[in-house]
Amino acid sequence: MAPREGALPTGTVTFLFTDIEGSTKLLQELGDGYAAIQDDHMRLMREAIAAGGGRELRTEGDAFFAVFPSAAGAVRAAVAAQRSFDAHPWPHGRPFRVRMGMHTGEGRLGGDDYLGIDVNRAARIAAAGHGGQVLLSEATTVLVEGELPAGVTLRGLGRHRLKDFDQPQPIHQLVIEGLPSEFPPIRTLEIPSNLPSQPTSFLGRERELGDLRRLADAHALVTLTGPGGTGKTRLAIEAARQLLERFPDGVVFVDLSAIGDPALVASSIAEAAGVREEPPRPILETLKDELRDREMLLVLDNFEQVLGAATTVGELLATAPSLRALTTSRRPLHLRGEHEYPVPPLPLPGPRQRRSPDALSGVPAVALFVQRAAAVQPGFVLTEANADAVADICTRLDGLPLAIELAASRIKVLSPEALRQRLERRLPLLTGGARDFPDRQRTLRSAIEWSYDLLDRAHRILFHRLAVFSGGWSLDAAEAVAASDADIGVDLLDGVAVLVDDSLVLRETGDGADPRFRMLETIREFGVERLDEAGEADEARGRHARWFLKLAEEAGSRWQSGDQRWADPLIREHDNLRAALAWAIDGDRGEIAASLVSVLWYFWRLRGHIEEGRRWADRVIALRSTGERTSLRARALTALGGIAYWQNDFDTAIPAYEEALQIHRDLGDREATVQALFDLGTTRGVTGDLPGAQALLEESLVTARDVGDRRGEAWALWGLGSAAYFGGDAQLSRSHLEESLRLFEDLGDVWGLGNVVAGLAGLALQAGEFDQARAHVFRTMDLWEGEPSPLNAAMQVNILAIVANALGKHERAARLAGAAAAFRERAGGPAPEAFTSAFPEPGAAAAEALDEETFQKAWHEGQAMALEEALAYAREEE
Repeated sequence: MAPREGALPTGTVTFLFTDIEGSTKLLQELGDGYAAIQDDHMRLMREAIAAGGGRELRTEGDAFFAVFPSAAGAVRAAVAAQRSFDAHPWPHGRPFRVRMGMHTGEGRLGGDDYLGIDVNRAARIAAAGHGGQVLLSEATTVLVEGELPAGVTLRGLGRHRLKDFDQPQPIHQLVIEGLPSEFPPIRTLEIPSNLPSQPTSFLGRERELGDLRRLADAHALVTLTGPGGTGKTRLAIEAARQLLERFPDGVVFVDLSAIGDPALVASSIAEAAGVREEPPRPILETLKDELRDREMLLVLDNFEQVLGAATTVGELLATAPSLRALTTSRRPLHLRGEHEYPVPPLPLPGPRQRRSPDALSGVPAVALFVQRAAAVQPGFVLTEANADAVADICTRLDGLPLAIELAASRIKVLSPEALRQRLERRLPLLTGGARDFPDRQRTLRSAIEWSYDLLDRAHRILFHRLAVFSGGWSLDAAEAVAASDADIGVDLLDGVAVLVDDSLVLRETGDGADPRFRMLETIREFGVERLDEAGEADEARGRHARWFLKLAEEAGSRWQSGDQRWADPLIREHDNLRAALAWAIDGDRGEIAASLVSVLWYFWRLRGHIEEGRRWADRVIALRSTGERTSLRARALTALGGIAYWQNDFDTAIPAYEEALQIHRDLGDREATVQALFDLGTTRGVTGDLPGAQALLEESLVTARDVGDRRGEAWALWGLGSAAYFGGDAQLSRSHLEESLRLFEDLGDVWGLGNVVAGLAGLALQAGEFDQARAHVFRTMDLWEGEPSPLNAAMQVNILAIVANALGKHERAARLAGAAAAFRERAGGPAPEAFTSAFPEPGAAAAEALDEETFQKAWHEGQAMALEEALAYAREEE
């Protein structure tokens, strides 16, 4: 703490609070190197405070508390500090973000410190901001509106509720020219949340909600347990909604219903929480760093099928002391510190309760039945005539929400009295099922079975065959997997419509031309049991896997042809593709597993699922059916090599490619050898083994010509051109690339053409042929328009930034370089360094040529561009 000199100002003063964003993570990352950064930070902050006429009151760690006799001085200090932080050459080479907040009020002293609510208000305003952001109260804003420094304006952020303050407070932000001005929503009591909206009102459960609010304060992990259909998910969502104000960093809902692999839980949490993968680093490590200092609630729904990931949750909670988890599962996670909360059924009418409409309408189980019945039969209400029957139905279904909803869905065809009689005739089934199931689960299973038994044989067959899908299905997929209309004895569309009417199948909302359907997970599990009992499970899962293998292979073909929407079906069916892979791996069906991995690896790379793809490839390699030296193993090794290549894990990629090549040689498969030689050769090239790369690629070229593989010939030429480029032989590189270009043009291979033209752009740039380089880049963009890859875009936009610098258009270069940097970050990792090391970093060159303010403004404008916006800007002619 700096020493104080003289008396502290009193009267009307302005309080300023600041602290470093992500300081804990930075300290862990840099270790002893953090001290130098902290020293520079404190020096720059103190210089700014002094320049604004302020007094440093105290520091705590990386936080400053200062006081100013004038609001304008406080603003000058904040602006000066932010500009200094942005311009300073920080040794860790990344932006340094400090959040700041100020408020003007009464400077009332108590001893050697300030007292009163105004100090607290300033602290709360600072805590609401993000790194690099400066927030002001309304009182400060009014005083400084006419005295802002040059290049600084004010932006109103609306009224926000601050912790410990009942009334919403107007908050403003300083917009400092040349510095970032766009930030996420400020962290006030308007808490960020992705909780799903509910189409119906929440009924009852006041006692349970009160319990969960108390438990969330006392325990890091609360698990709502109970059988499917007890309303665990709905209760968890409502409890989380009521807990929002306790978690300033938000509530994150993670739906695990379509996930069967515990290894996917960390990536599912990361995706829901907006945490980006940083390959090759494990996503769990990234997630722990990002959540370490957050006051956040995770709602993990349907955990029972991924119980192997309980340790993942345990690690997150152990790392982040302010993190809480609310989990729904049929079984507890068995973690230390977990509090299990069995979810009871809905309250029922008492045995002596009067069965009048008025008396029953407030009973939650009855209210749920009436609400759902009215949804399928508009105008349905409790009456003197039906109240007793409805009460009996709810009681005999034990107040289980799903059972009640299934029964209520039949109101459109059966009266309440008919429903009651039907349940009476089925009463033995309501207490049947496996003896080791809890009573309420046996009741739920019977309620589902009752709805299932209302179907005729053809619709039952269709129902249990459709249960093989994970995450939903299209009608085309249903027709292929649930067999032909003649086989099931009912028109598929009519059959699905019946299942939708019976609430056994849901139609998903959306604007797509092809309708999509799914089952609730509890009902799907019931259907899977029936599929097993029918002896059709293996056959149905085989049809399912072959259908989605075909879909993946078709998508791969569409990608090579330049179809702009080639990845759409893979995105939509990712859960089904995972299920197909899991079935193939669990059954040691190497042919399907290896084929799926071999066509999906590039999709995983594109969509940021590299770590997941690596796990699948590793599992396929470990199968007994892929253990022998066959083409199956070679295909799996090729997929592993491709994934490892984009992880920059060449220690894995090279051995995988080497083994695949040797297998193809041993089998005498010269066609496959062409690709294997190319894979290994290009990988050796990017790692600097140019003689090895050239020998392998030349052999690939000769072999491709011998077997008549023109596409393989074109790729071998591209590889040789790249190797010559890495070696500095521009003339040889151009010769190979131009020959490759002619072949790809003859073949109509859009992906190959894009790669060759991108290489020619690099050669033109090296030669100073800037117009030619631009023309090649624009052609590459046209060819790859259907390839939504931020990494590809970054490489092309980067070339245009280099061209702009060379032509003296440095402001344009800064803007393009900023966009390229943002795309690389979005891609989750860089391209191999060999492709980019030959050129100077255009952002640094632009910064040298421009004044700091102009550069920063252009750079941040580029950073803020969406991919489509940046590509459109890149095409503009000045």
